[in-house]
Amino acid sequence: MRAAILFPIALALMAAQARADNLPRLRQGDLVFQHSMSPQSEAIRLASGSTYTHMGIVSLTPAGPVVIEAADVVRQTPLKAFLARGTKGRFAVYRVRGIDEAKADAAVAAARGYLGRPYDLYFRLDPGAIYCSELPYDAFRSVGISLGRVERFGNLSVRAPAVKALFARRWASHPDCQGTAHDAAACWALIQDQGIVTPVSIARDSQVERIGGNL
Repeated sequence: MRAAILFPIALALMAAQARADNLPRLRQGDLVFQHSMSPQSEAIRLASGSTYTHMGIVSLTPAGPVVIEAADVVRQTPLKAFLARGTKGRFAVYRVRGIDEAKADAAVAAARGYLGRPYDLYFRLDPGAIYCSELPYDAFRSVGISLGRVERFGNLSVRAPAVKALFARRWASHPDCQGTAHDAAACWALIQDQGIVTPVSIARDSQVERIGGNL
């Protein structure tokens, strides 16, 4: 019985150590990616073709590192809590190549300016509501660094069942479809040209480099 109790504790400690061993020395403005456990994560994975389904920007504070992320709202989450929300605690950290301290600080300040902004369920490039990869896209663009690539929604793998199921739950309240599209099919056709920035498009940008992680 004692062994049965201790074994899962030992596994948890080993996993925590593995996370610590893979965590690099962080700098202001680093980008952290994960495969989140949110209900929409599988749809994002299939549409983008990547296990990176959520991301945020690292901010170094006197209380320790936090991640500025677009969750239910844009918020600051302690790094440990952010990592714990990823599948098996796995993550990847990227850094903008050659960025100086002043620009990193300015990008983080720009991201912090979105705190409290609601999450964008429709993945539109509209600052009224923010989705996860839109946050660093906008924050770094404010300091003259364009990260990621704006892709056409219809060019992603959006016909996967999980993607269509997510759309089916949300289409009726999509801002671009209200008063324009009579049904789901019309809304689906309308949003094919919508621009979107995925987490993996930022990770693949030549301006960033991977500096650590286990994902």
